Amino acid sequence: MTDTSMILWAQQHATPVLTNFFTAITSLGALEYYMIAIPLFYWLLDKHFGFRFAVFFTLSAYTNSGTKHIFMTERPPHNLRLVTQEGYSFPSGHAQGSTAFWGFAALHIRKRWATTAALLMIALISFSRIYLGVHWPIDILGGLFIGGVLLYLYSRIPQFSAERIPYLTWVLSSAAAAIFLFAIHPEGDGPMTTGFLVGALLGYRTEIEYVNFQEKASLLQNILKVILGLGIFFGLRIVLKPFVSWLPGSLGTFVRYGLMGLWASLGAPYLFMKLGLLKEQPQSFQA
Repeated sequence: MTDTSMILWAQQHATPVLTNFFTAITSLGALEYYMIAIPLFYWLLDKHFGFRFAVFFTLSAYTNSGTKHIFMTERPPHNLRLVTQEGYSFPSGHAQGSTAFWGFAALHIRKRWATTAALLMIALISFSRIYLGVHWPIDILGGLFIGGVLLYLYSRIPQFSAERIPYLTWVLSSAAAAIFLFAIHPEGDGPMTTGFLVGALLGYRTEIEYVNFQEKASLLQNILKVILGLGIFFGLRIVLKPFVSWLPGSLGTFVRYGLMGLWASLGAPYLFMKLGLLKEQPQSFQA
């Protein structure tokens, strides 16, 4: 676990250009990247795919955080780290997250080029963590393994239509599941992931029931959706923090990210519909 030989080997070949390259690559495995990318799938391409993507990735991040707090592995020494990175080391969140994100996309696209691109991105992001000195090799292997297992399990689960589940049943079961997951892992990223999960679950089903959001829009309309949607999304992340800080423990984080998940899955689609940011207004939507 504490063998630094691979890190030292990678850093023997370090140059300013390589360091800048891998710093940029590793940012594609950061939380902020996924917080931008996944809502865009929901708002611009396919809300059902975006919802499944969000739930799968959130559960993967929850699993990673829970596993980190079980093993509580220290990262490599600070003198080896080329970027600032704290927290526990095993398993690598970047390796698992990139496997979950790019692997999920490849499974959906089902083209050779998508699989090749996914494998390349997973390899680059994973290796960047070794090069930058913030993970042991075993962390990378653990993240890749867990991400791969989750992808396999997802591929075996048959897809279902949320409309077939009674609205109240969906709401109660979603809230119960998120609260249960929060209760067993209220540390690390547990509150963030479970909060966002319950917001996304409630918002998605409510949107289907009452909004009927249409994703197709013109280029200009999509640009406006991105600016408004992400602007308010990250605005909520900043503005809500002091308002929920009085809540005990990590409950404030749970509530904050729950409201962000609700915005991404319900608030933003409703606003887009009210503003007419779509190609054709559905008859069922009440302005």
